Amino acid sequence: MNYKKITAALLVAAMALPAGACSKTAEETTQVTAETTQAPVASEESIPATEATAAETTMAPVLSDDALFDPSNPMAVNPITGLQTMDPANVGLRSVAVVINNSHAAIPQRGISAADAIYEYQTEGGQTRLLALFADVNTIPEIGSLRSARILSTDLAAGNNSVFIHFGRNARVPDHISAYGIDHIDGNSCSAGVYSSANYADGYVDLPDGLFFWRDAVWKSQRAIEHTAVTDGRHILEAIEYNEISMTNTEDRMLFNFVPGNSADIATGDPCEQINVYFSGTNPDALFTYDPLTGLYSKSEYGNPQIDETTGTQISFTNVFVLYANIQPHGDTTIDAYLEDGGEGWYVSEGRIIPITWSKPSPVDPIVIYNENGQEVEVNRGRSYICVVDNDMESQTTITASL
Repeated sequence: MNYKKITAALLVAAMALPAGACSKTAEETTQVTAETTQAPVASEESIPATEATAAETTMAPVLSDDALFDPSNPMAVNPITGLQTMDPANVGLRSVAVVINNSHAAIPQRGISAADAIYEYQTEGGQTRLLALFADVNTIPEIGSLRSARILSTDLAAGNNSVFIHFGRNARVPDHISAYGIDHIDGNSCSAGVYSSANYADGYVDLPDGLFFWRDAVWKSQRAIEHTAVTDGRHILEAIEYNEISMTNTEDRMLFNFVPGNSADIATGDPCEQINVYFSGTNPDALFTYDPLTGLYSKSEYGNPQIDETTGTQISFTNVFVLYANIQPHGDTTIDAYLEDGGEGWYVSEGRIIPITWSKPSPVDPIVIYNENGQEVEVNRGRSYICVVDNDMESQTTITASL
């Protein structure tokens, strides 16, 4: 990428856009399970405790010398946002990554505004999906609609050592998961049927033993069946415990190189009030617009604000990353993303943008972001949205300096 040339070409004055039990061998085809007539029981109990030992739950966060941790703050540092907002009981435990449907027929989604970070990535036909990251499984609200795994989403989850949650999978995924020892749960093999959490006082759906996912009754009356699967943190934790997946995190790296003050890297960037990320003709408008009053970029797609149905609010983020990747057809209906090749891209925050490069040497390695000098980029603390985009679409990203 010739950054100077591209920056000059893309900075424009305005942009017009159209306004049973869990199993690790479930088939990709989404199974429609029979509706149950069992009367669910509402529960006022708190989310079950994790397997962490007392020592694990009271240990201090692993911190660098950049003073992210304030001893006077009773909360812990969230490793996905860099903010000191996490329950100390979650220190030393793994994050969770959930695959979310992003087709036009499946919006609005639920629960995405609570995610600590979101990846958007391409699947077949140019359609995109989301991978929502949560540092603390207990904070996941009812979330959906859930969708099936691809190797790309599997690798994004594995790079953060997250427990990978999906609903179905492509035929090539099981061998890949086995080869790299990636912990996952396929909700398609442990879905209980059709329920609506709105029927219960505390929003908890009491499911039969060994079942942790369900199809939303309201959505089922409005959408095709493949756009209706949901779960929440409480049930995900039950599924993790049922499958005896360890939540102990052996890694101490944060999602990015977060800094306590403003990023020195982004302070040198060019103005960026708006960036539109073109994934494909199917998803041409992943549009982020900066609000100087909040310091956040709000996301739109399909010509409208992207709304979380639960909160009724537009999703917004402190940081936006665009990572151009080597993505090629596999030879069947799917694609391959060669993330180990690394690539170039953009980092956007505080109304500014800088060129970056990035690396991810293997499926289980994290993505690392570098500046033009080859140093790891300083990233502002806060929620991040990361777009993984085909190299061939790079020239169609549009950046607006001012509105």
